[in-house]
Amino acid sequence: SFLHHITKGKPIKTRLLKLKVPKRVPKTVEPHQVQTLIAACNRVRDQFLICLLYESGMRIGQALGLRHEDIHSMDNLIHIEPRDDNLNGARAKSQQSYIVHVTKDLMGLYTRYVCDEFMDILGDHLSDYVFVNLWEGRKGYPMSYSTVMALFSRLARKTGIPIHPHMLRHTHATQLIAEGMDMAFVQKRLGHAHIQTTLATYVHVNTDDLKQAYQTYLDTRHET
Repeated sequence: SFLHHITKGKPIKTRLLKLKVPKRVPKTVEPHQVQTLIAACNRVRDQFLICLLYESGMRIGQALGLRHEDIHSMDNLIHIEPRDDNLNGARAKSQQSYIVHVTKDLMGLYTRYVCDEFMDILGDHLSDYVFVNLWEGRKGYPMSYSTVMALFSRLARKTGIPIHPHMLRHTHATQLIAEGMDMAFVQKRLGHAHIQTTLATYVHVNTDDLKQAYQTYLDTRHET
């Protein structure tokens, strides 16, 4: 206020109204839709890719950069390793290594893929990449983003389900939170550097949620 005389009488630009841009809720798919997508795949490799993204919450870039050495089937875990030298240009985004635990069923599907398709088709020209071209492009070369997007486009046309790879990550995270997993664990599983990112992206409270939470509070208070 003591500098008021300096700008007195001079127009000052200011924003009278600040409009908050509404936050977009991540798009997800229902469990039965995931099963429909898996059933629509003609190859075990493609089934494994869908199941991996859905069950691990992995980014597509992380999946395309996976090496067989990253998968520890005996322990049912996968190492996510950021690499800058992937032949297909796949990027992990997160620059930190972390571990994702998965189910025995997913590891069984991985084994089926390796034995029935990967080794059978490539023969002596095996690749250290998990996801490689077997029926398209340069055989044995790591799958590219464009190849994956072509696969998802075919599945969308075949099933009528609008789907892209990142929706499976969103679905995984949303289901974990809905089942009550601690947010710190969800953060680590998704590879987020900060828990605020997880909260801002996946925690959405609507009127029904608030009503239910308040009713639960009332019920608990009356019991005590």
